[in-house]
Amino acid sequence: MRGFGLFVLTLVSLEAFDYQLTPQKVTEDIYCFFGKPEMITKENGGNMVNSCFVKTEESYVVVDSGPTHAYAKQAYEAMQKVASLPVKYVITTHVHDDHWLGNSFYKEQGALLIGPREYEQSIAGKAYSMKPEETRISQIVSKDAFHGTEIVALDQVVEQTLFKFKEGGIDFEVKQLVPKAHTESDLVVFLPQKKALFTGDLVFNDRLTSMRDGSIIGNLTAIEIMEAMDAETIITGHGTRTDSHTMDHHKAYQSQMKGEVLEAIDEGVGMEKITKAVPMEKYKNEAMYEALHKRNVLDAYAELEMYEEEEE
Repeated sequence: MRGFGLFVLTLVSLEAFDYQLTPQKVTEDIYCFFGKPEMITKENGGNMVNSCFVKTEESYVVVDSGPTHAYAKQAYEAMQKVASLPVKYVITTHVHDDHWLGNSFYKEQGALLIGPREYEQSIAGKAYSMKPEETRISQIVSKDAFHGTEIVALDQVVEQTLFKFKEGGIDFEVKQLVPKAHTESDLVVFLPQKKALFTGDLVFNDRLTSMRDGSIIGNLTAIEIMEAMDAETIITGHGTRTDSHTMDHHKAYQSQMKGEVLEAIDEGVGMEKITKAVPMEKYKNEAMYEALHKRNVLDAYAELEMYEEEEE
């Protein structure tokens, strides 16, 4: 009996992490679980990312499955309270693991996984397969939060050729807009009938972005392309704002940084002094400023040091 009690206690502990997920209705048939504007921590279990779903006549389409198997399972249970529907497709917008480590749960439910080339090449590809315990999330969150999380391959890889499908009367368009922006293979999801755009981490709001794997020039180019889509609803990878002006703040931050870094380079400022030269103090009260801004400036400097305006 004592052994059985320990077994039950173990099962309870493995299910103990509660993400407290409540879907927020964005527009008709579009809902999101909005993450917190903070870093990944053991306390939040990686719940600092937006995971969204579109309710169609026949099923759900999920955009970014979240940071763990447990998160995805709890999200699915919350979705069933909105409507009892299966998840048919799951779209991964890019390779940062807070956005896709829930994929294995949806794969278990029979969903088709769509995602970028870099995911297939560096995460789940045969030659480059990563183990769950090697991911960033697994190194930070608790064991009970990460329990059951696996890495699974995609069913459909999308690059810069438009991938379209229709599900339950709704058209979905998935595409990589530029060769490198937030990462080397960011996907956007556009619903033309609903004039709704999912940007992934090409856009942040409620906090500053991280530019560690990307290109400031590419990101600004991608924003220009997205602006031309004239979306009325814009849902980002992080942050709760979803109106047609959602990209303005992010664009202003990166545009100012680009201009100030280029000006500093022209004045002969070296990398060792660039963060002091470009403090951009109007953003100092933004969430994640202390953690990310200096690194963003350094990354921008490294890219812009050899940049020439006529390349645009």
